[in-house]
Amino acid sequence: MKDYSKPVIIDCDPGVDDAAALFLALSHKNLDIQAITTIFGNVGLQQTTTNALKILEVARKTGVPVFKGVEKTFDYRDPIDSKNVHGNDGLGNNFFPEPPSDQLMTQHAVLATIDLAKKFKGELTYVALGRLTNLALAISLEPSIVNSIKEVVIMGGAINVPGNISPTASANLFGDVHGASVVYRSGINLTQIGLDVCNEVEISPDNQEEIWHLKSTVSQFLEKIVPVHRSAHQIGNKIPGAARFNDMPAVGYTIDPTLFKCETLRIHFETLGEFTKGQTVVDPKHFVEDAQNVNVAMKVDSEKLVKLWMDGIKSYS
Repeated sequence: MKDYSKPVIIDCDPGVDDAAALFLALSHKNLDIQAITTIFGNVGLQQTTTNALKILEVARKTGVPVFKGVEKTFDYRDPIDSKNVHGNDGLGNNFFPEPPSDQLMTQHAVLATIDLAKKFKGELTYVALGRLTNLALAISLEPSIVNSIKEVVIMGGAINVPGNISPTASANLFGDVHGASVVYRSGINLTQIGLDVCNEVEISPDNQEEIWHLKSTVSQFLEKIVPVHRSAHQIGNKIPGAARFNDMPAVGYTIDPTLFKCETLRIHFETLGEFTKGQTVVDPKHFVEDAQNVNVAMKVDSEKLVKLWMDGIKSYS
C-alpha cells in the first residue's frame, strides 16, 4: 500500500452499506476526502444528505464538506428506492435526531465535482457508491473532466454473477441506466468494483460481535443500523448471519488496490433489454462501437479487506 494521501470525492446515497464504507474512508490516512456528494438512491435525496451529515457527526469529522446532488434520474424520472433493504430512513429505521447542518454547502454537488476536478487535475479519485447521475451531469456540463479525473471507482456491475435487482443488473447502475450509460461511454478511466467481488466480502457474526464490544460511538451506531440491512442480505450468504456491505469494497480498493485482482474488459452498458437493462456487457470481439475499456475487479482477498475495515472501525475507539 502506497503511503500518501490521495484527494477523493465520495458520491453516495447513505444507506447502511454507505455508512460502513464512509467510516472506513474517514478513518484512513491514505484518503484526503475533499467532498462527500449526495445522490438519490437507497432513500430520497433529502434523507441521504441528512444521513451523510449524521455519519460525519458520529465519526466526529467536522472538516469534510457535504454537497447535495440531484433528486431525479438523468432522464428526469422519479427514482426507485431501497427502503426495503435499508429502512425507511436509510439507516435501519432508527430515525436518529437531526444532525448539525454546518457542513452542508450551498454549492450543488455537480458544480463542486467540476471545480474539484479542475483543482486537482490528474490527481482526483471519484468514488461512486450510488447512482451515477451526478457524475453524468458533471461530464455533460464539462466534458474535459473526463481527462481531469484520475480514476472513477464505481460500486456496481456484474460480469460472472447474477445481478441483485434483476437477473443481470446491479442496483446502483439499474437505478439510473441513462446516467450510467453516459459515464461508461465517456471514456473516463473507470474501475468497476461489482458484485463479482462484493458478494465475496462478508462480515461474520464473530466479526460483528468484536465491533459491537468496542462500545465506541461508531460501533454503537453500526450495531443499531445493521440488523435490517443484514436480514435483507441473507440469501446467498456463505456465512449464516453475516453482514455484507457492498459499498465498502469500493473504498477498500481506493485505499489499497493490491487487495484486488482486476482485468481490463471492453464493456458496453445496456439501457434497453427487458431482462438486461443495466447490465455491464463484456464485448471482447468489438461488436459494439461505443464499448470502452474498464478496469474490472474479478477477485478480492476478502480476509485482508475485512481486516482493513475492522481496523478502520477500531480506530474510532
